[in-house]
Amino acid sequence: MKKILVALLAFTSVAFTFTSCSEDEWNAFGNGKVEMPNSSRAFILNEGSMGGNNSNIIYFDWATGKINDNDLFVQQNGVKLGDTGNDIEVYGNDLLVAVNVSNYVALLDGYGVEKSRISFEQYKNLGQVRNLTTIGNRVYAVSYGGYVSTLRVDGDKLVYEDSLKVGERPEDIIAVKGKLYVLLQGAYNNDNRMAVIEAGSKAIKYVTISTNPTKFIAFDNKIIICHYDASYNSKWGYYDLAKEEYVDVDGDAVALANANGKLLIGTSLTSNYVVYASDLTIYNFATNKSETFFKNIPEALKNSCIYSISVNPYDNRIYVATSNFNDNGIIYVFDGEGNYERSFSAYGINPHAIVFMN
Repeated sequence: MKKILVALLAFTSVAFTFTSCSEDEWNAFGNGKVEMPNSSRAFILNEGSMGGNNSNIIYFDWATGKINDNDLFVQQNGVKLGDTGNDIEVYGNDLLVAVNVSNYVALLDGYGVEKSRISFEQYKNLGQVRNLTTIGNRVYAVSYGGYVSTLRVDGDKLVYEDSLKVGERPEDIIAVKGKLYVLLQGAYNNDNRMAVIEAGSKAIKYVTISTNPTKFIAFDNKIIICHYDASYNSKWGYYDLAKEEYVDVDGDAVALANANGKLLIGTSLTSNYVVYASDLTIYNFATNKSETFFKNIPEALKNSCIYSISVNPYDNRIYVATSNFNDNGIIYVFDGEGNYERSFSAYGINPHAIVFMN
């Protein structure tokens, strides 16, 4: 009887905990001023124009499609984000943002209210911050001085821990299976290496990839890498993690995304900075060929420069962002089967990425 009573009390305690959590986990305002009536939140990071101090974050409800066309960061914090918003990541129920020229990393809550920031200006030798990734409660940021810096999320605070010299002009960083992979551009865009670091270690391994790499994503035990060739055309290849070798692919790519196990590739061919052909495909590694996936691609998208591709992990919708580098970008939305649905303004210049919460 005593065991039954203890079990009932334990169950009651757990049930109460679950009930309390479900009732209290969502507050339409959080600590901010902007109402977000649903948990289905999406945030567009617009880079703005270099030197324009016009980076911003735009919030929309991905379930209803309703957009707040105002600068969320200004609304919530009373100041501008800075110049130039270069990366945004979801960290639990929070957001992490890297701002390049203003040179800081900020921790925001899930409503866009800033909780903490680390200014890289106090560490002059590090150079300007570029991109971020996370493992556990550690944030790893690359900066143009040649470093990977480790920050710790300690409650509502970002704490600087240390930095590791990895090579000239590290451009991007991702975490795969406990390891950090860093793209190195080199001082004159002439490096052809990727640095590999065990998280928490100072040991660096270098592997040969393409010259002048620009961005990458993890995909199916591979790292897919965009790079510029000698004629400054944007190409791609991949590093096979199992074979530990790099393979160059005969194809163009300006944007990449992993959409539920499909490698999405965006291409934009230009002449004298004028776009004359953009396309969206998927790549089949079994046949080593690009395949059609997207349907009813709007003509306006085909004649625009694809800037980024983001995928909503909660409903598999694909968001293709375009830019003309001067006006507000346009976002084109496709469902998880590649069917075109709609488009809307990014309400900012150069939409870098969209991240999603639920």
